[in-house]
Amino acid sequence: MDKMAVLGPTGTFSDCAAKKYVDAYQMDMELEYFNSIDETFHAVGENCRFGLIPIENTLDGYVQRTLDLMLEMDVTVVDEIIIPVQFSLVANTENLSDMKILYVQFKAAGQCREFIDRLREMNPEIKIITTESNMESYHMAQAGRPGEGAIVPAYVDAEGFSWFERNVTDSSDNYTRFILVRDSSHDAGSRLKKPRREGNMKIPVFVSPLVDRPGMLFDILRTFNERRINLVAIMSRPTKKIMGTYHFYMEIDAYTEDFDTIMEAARLIDVKYNLKIMGAYLV
Repeated sequence: MDKMAVLGPTGTFSDCAAKKYVDAYQMDMELEYFNSIDETFHAVGENCRFGLIPIENTLDGYVQRTLDLMLEMDVTVVDEIIIPVQFSLVANTENLSDMKILYVQFKAAGQCREFIDRLREMNPEIKIITTESNMESYHMAQAGRPGEGAIVPAYVDAEGFSWFERNVTDSSDNYTRFILVRDSSHDAGSRLKKPRREGNMKIPVFVSPLVDRPGMLFDILRTFNERRINLVAIMSRPTKKIMGTYHFYMEIDAYTEDFDTIMEAARLIDVKYNLKIMGAYLV
């Protein structure tokens, strides 16, 4: 049976997304859980055929570590899934103002910023401890130490806590997008294949200029614009080599009938700036 690497432990939003994806496509797939995004990525191509990775949230934007690992690892993006995300607070305290420690997952903190600011106003001395997963936050608070609490997925069991508060997310319309990746170290050409069925598709790419010069980014964007190619995202990530040098992550939204035109633009950009196509899949 094939395995899918998932950011764990069980009960996380990643777990929910993975189970929803497997059920939707009736896949015979075993889920294997890892403690961090790095570990999840590194399992792809080793003991897992696929990996389901969080990439973007409505409120907190892109997961920067995911973008870096997409470029560093030899993977292909083959699909995506979007799920609703809401949070609650559980705490071992009779009053919010008495909270001394709050556990919160690193991306959840950005989605519950207004609530966390309110806690800080009540108690400026409160300590915010960042965790790798929402369920880690939950289990830390579940230990029952007085004055400790956690921001957790809205669906978890709040029994046993002296304080429970729903809807601590900054917006009721909050979603997280996950990408499904697979190892492509032995099949790199697969990134260039047109989807088999017709329809709307997404193509994630990285552009990695070797040298910086005035008008470089404009030149890249103009190549897409002249061919009426729609870019729905552009993010810069440091090359980690020289200060002020960046990779550019972009997402193309198009129809499969535009595939050849997109590949033409990609080849022109690649000659000058080194372009890496991460996949082409239907949405």
